[in-house]
Amino acid sequence: MRVNFSKRKHGNELLEILLTSSGYTTANFLQQHLHISRRSLFYLINKVNDELDQHAEFPITNVKKLGYYLPTDTIKFLHKMTEKETSSKIMTNNAKQRQLLIAFSILNTSGCSLADLTYQFNISKNTVIRDIKVLHSQLALYHLQITNTESGKIITGSPTAVRKWVYDHATQLKTLIEQTRRATIKPTTINDQIKLFERITGKYLTDDASITIRLFLYWYLTNIRDCNNQLSDVISAQTDLTLDHIWAKSFLNDYHIDNSNEVDYLVKLINSSQFAHVNWNDDLIQKLKPFSVRMISSFNHLSGAHVSIKSISDSLTVHLLSTYYRAQYNMPFEYPDLKSIQQHYHHTFEITRKVVVPFEQYIHHTLSDDEIALIAIYFGGAIREQKTSTPTQNEVLVVCSSGIGTSRLLLQQLESRYRGIHFSSPMNVLQYENSDLSNVQLVISTIKLNTQRNIPITTVSAFPSELEWKIIDNAIIKAGLATSDTLKLFNVDTLLDIVGNYAMIRNPMGLKLALNDYLTQLTQEPLLAAPQENLSELIKLLPPEHVGFLNHQKSWKQAVRTALSPLLEDYSVEKNYIDQIIHLTESNGPYMVIGSGVMLAHAAPRDGVNNLGATFFLLDKPLPVMTNQKMVHVIIGLAPIDYEKHLSFISDLMTQLQQKDWLTNLYHLNNKRDLFRYLYKDN
Repeated sequence: MRVNFSKRKHGNELLEILLTSSGYTTANFLQQHLHISRRSLFYLINKVNDELDQHAEFPITNVKKLGYYLPTDTIKFLHKMTEKETSSKIMTNNAKQRQLLIAFSILNTSGCSLADLTYQFNISKNTVIRDIKVLHSQLALYHLQITNTESGKIITGSPTAVRKWVYDHATQLKTLIEQTRRATIKPTTINDQIKLFERITGKYLTDDASITIRLFLYWYLTNIRDCNNQLSDVISAQTDLTLDHIWAKSFLNDYHIDNSNEVDYLVKLINSSQFAHVNWNDDLIQKLKPFSVRMISSFNHLSGAHVSIKSISDSLTVHLLSTYYRAQYNMPFEYPDLKSIQQHYHHTFEITRKVVVPFEQYIHHTLSDDEIALIAIYFGGAIREQKTSTPTQNEVLVVCSSGIGTSRLLLQQLESRYRGIHFSSPMNVLQYENSDLSNVQLVISTIKLNTQRNIPITTVSAFPSELEWKIIDNAIIKAGLATSDTLKLFNVDTLLDIVGNYAMIRNPMGLKLALNDYLTQLTQEPLLAAPQENLSELIKLLPPEHVGFLNHQKSWKQAVRTALSPLLEDYSVEKNYIDQIIHLTESNGPYMVIGSGVMLAHAAPRDGVNNLGATFFLLDKPLPVMTNQKMVHVIIGLAPIDYEKHLSFISDLMTQLQQKDWLTNLYHLNNKRDLFRYLYKDN
């Protein structure tokens, strides 16, 4: 029988021996089983008898020459207490949950021994010691610490720090909170008070917030019955009491608590929670609504998304109300999975950080990363809801910084090379972060991405080298989308190699296009855009003033600015468009260098494009881009007005780049007249 009555060392063991004994127990027997001296035994018996006396129970009795025994009434008392203690034992599923409950147990006692915790959680002493070591570092985050006293272990720290810890873990502490709730604190009373708050203020809590508040209030009301746990009461500076304050004061008065600081605390606590509905006639809500609309518009502009203002402006405004209160009351929210949001939704997170600036200026507070993560979730959810089609089974995503330009080049080559595999339309990073990836087997990108759902990512140039094509081959095979044998089927380059081994090919590009056309008819899928007659798009987008040479450029940044200057001069782009190209390269690496020294310098239409345009400039000597990773010899500037109208230019450009000697001959040119003739020699 396990007893948990005495606070003295060996006290419970002594009582267990006497309880299980069928008769008298000698002092020698007790000494041997408790491994203590006779003097210590007599001292222990006296102290345990003092504890029994405090409960008005008969003491351990000694019959001379026979030994010690427990009176019948005392045995009944200990049995009854043990049954009660057994029913209150706590079973946990994992170490993390157990550690939280251990901390809470220590927090709500005047002293908790290792033996108490061992018994309460039915674990070994060593396990308790290990758990407490873990708790030291976890509690330190809240400026709390476990301290040893004569009565046992206690948790020390400020009342607000203790409350913050309990509130943050309320749902996980439900088992113990409901056990420690006094009979006078009825669940129906708490529920009625929350409903009263909602009714008189017009602010209705979300279901999750309501559950957390309710659990916390069970503990809070019990805790502050001890005046030592109340906040120092001072005369409140509040002159114009709000409905919130009237409610809180009345609520606490029901529990005989008259403390203006506690009233203020309760108001801050409930207003810092998440609301589901609000009173739209409230002055503060009316002031916050324009910021919500402005944030959505800014997000669309910076991201290229098309989030509906109508669809989320109301819910975002409601969220901003709680955000406003948390900032004003200095009651910070902590997102439990912040690092994951920052890593997997980095682009969404960083755009959100920019769009909240006007709101921050209004409330005179800088939002924490945790608060920004919450708002980013709103935008991410809106983007996910926006997508009407679901990914095809075994789909391969093609991702680029902007979703255009380099990824379009890559997509055309992928579709031409890998027939029968479904590739998505190019998407930008924001779309990738917020897409349903349930059926995606592989991601191929021109920039580095964070892994989502452990889906493999292959990063290559927009115009892959032979080595990069082998990398893509291996990635496709590893993803189970094809075998090494099936990859060879319907591959135009493979067919050209075979023909080249047996016959002279006078016009390789013409043969490649003819084979493409033939295989397209076989597979009933468009694989490579048909060549534009007379390269009309190159002529249209590359007038003489947009073509030339760049001499004596000091850096790749200077070269990019010079190469795109004709687009700036004819107002096709704004200055910030060129700045964004440089920023994207610095952030994501030289992914715009598509291979063989060619840089396709571009950003998204939203970044400052007024008219569709392009430039083509050769450098007198190659320049390194980003710490000598790649060398660039020609810069092709592209200003896309949308996501479609530049595709013919991209297709024509790729037709030229795929010709084996086209770039080699290009790099031997040294004057603008020859360059211009070379670009348009077939026109």
